[in-house]
Amino acid sequence: MVSKRLFVNGRFTTLDPSCPFAEAVYVEDGRIRMVGGYEEVILQAGRADVERVDVGGGYGYPGLVDSHLHLVAYGMTLSMLDFSRVTTKAELLKMVRDQARMTPHGEWVRGLHWDENRLQEQEPPTREELDRAAPHHPVMLTRHCFHVQAANTEAFRRAGISRETPDPSDGAFGRDERGELDGLVYENASRRLYEAMPPSSRAQKKEWLRKAAREALSKGLTGVHTEDLRELGSVSDAWHMYGELTEEGIYLRSHHLIYHPFLEEAADFGLQTGTGDPWRKTGAMKMFADGSIGGRTALLSSPYTDAPSARGMPIHSQQELNEWVRRAREKGFSVGVHAIGDGAAEMVVRAFQSHPIPPGGRQRKCDRLIHGQVLRSDLVQALKHLPVVVDIQPRFVVSDFPWVAERLGSERLAYAYAWKTLLMSGVDCAGGSDAPIEPLDPILGLHAAITRRPPEDPAGGYLPEQNLTPLEALRLFTIGSAVAAGEENERGTCSPGKAADFTVFDRDLLAANADALLEARVSMTVVNGCIAYRG
Repeated sequence: MVSKRLFVNGRFTTLDPSCPFAEAVYVEDGRIRMVGGYEEVILQAGRADVERVDVGGGYGYPGLVDSHLHLVAYGMTLSMLDFSRVTTKAELLKMVRDQARMTPHGEWVRGLHWDENRLQEQEPPTREELDRAAPHHPVMLTRHCFHVQAANTEAFRRAGISRETPDPSDGAFGRDERGELDGLVYENASRRLYEAMPPSSRAQKKEWLRKAAREALSKGLTGVHTEDLRELGSVSDAWHMYGELTEEGIYLRSHHLIYHPFLEEAADFGLQTGTGDPWRKTGAMKMFADGSIGGRTALLSSPYTDAPSARGMPIHSQQELNEWVRRAREKGFSVGVHAIGDGAAEMVVRAFQSHPIPPGGRQRKCDRLIHGQVLRSDLVQALKHLPVVVDIQPRFVVSDFPWVAERLGSERLAYAYAWKTLLMSGVDCAGGSDAPIEPLDPILGLHAAITRRPPEDPAGGYLPEQNLTPLEALRLFTIGSAVAAGEENERGTCSPGKAADFTVFDRDLLAANADALLEARVSMTVVNGCIAYRG
């Protein structure tokens, strides 16, 4: 592996105030040693033992890092039915029926990204409809938010779920007016359906990861913050599997959130927040405080505007949440909590305040409030005074509007998806996709943060006062992701001494025309000074 490279003929935006723009970057042993003008850098680094890499006039930026996704799950979903563009139940059911015809009897039919708000009928598929579409197969279809499933009778039979099955404390089974199962399964009630499926082999899981990692690099991502333990099932297997990627020459950095049931296993394996190697780092313990707005399981402090009897569903009591945070601190972990509604965010803030991050340790640590879609002003003020990063997903605006306005109402909408407010208030934010819920492509995330509208919609965007500037959007996926990982001294800017991770595009991502972003193509993804992807 070449240890010295000089990247020339580029237009680099470094995000480092001491040298905001550069024409050349000199890399040695995976570290940036010098950035600046071509003549300046070539004078210092133009030696015979240095490999020159022509960037071809491309536009370089600090390596883009997705601060919240599920990489293995993303790879897994690449082989499932995708209902994201389906607009009628008839079309959805035809896809299920066609897939069932091609699938041996008795094997599962899986699909994802259905959303009743995008269907003409404005209602989800029912158990009976799925029975008719696939009478000889168990069927489970995952809603776009991944917090609600639609299943048929055979799937329920395999899972041992019947009319008499009680709801678990952290989920629910949908029922009709007669008390019969209607096919919908909310939150962790789906656990039994997953347990009824045949286990995937390690080789299959590895292939999901391999495909997803290559896809990430091709989109310009130099690293990901990922939570995979629900798919991989073992801390040690996850750790070794990612290590094998590097050995195969797939150079993608990974920062791993530890799903809370695996906390003890992770600690016994010798992990805590900040441990790892240059390619794999341990992140926060991850847990859920609520569900999704689309499924009306996100916990709000007052009822949903379009469903006055519903406020959402807490996954844990305040006491349970506090106790998990305490246990994480005891094991040396920071904590990241999925909290979409303001009721859930309030619980998370209380838990963080009850058990703050202890001082000291090998690395600066911060907690994460993941999603934070509905945040009252008092919660924003509380977050300012905590070592917390808010993990935001700009694409959620594109997916959730306009129907979310009916769920939340005009008063609550004023402090929903308020990314600009968070930044202006001094709250650290990082940008992610939550793939496979949203597309993996960071360009789509940047476009959504800047325009707050779908690519095909020329209108002014939803709540345009919350639009971010191109520079603010870029910082979410660079400096913001580095801060979330406690690694702002290691990455996030193209600065001497930092890791040589950067992404080169064929056009300027900071240009005034945001829609031109959608035409941007990755020319080169550089990780640790190595060309991990070339377009």
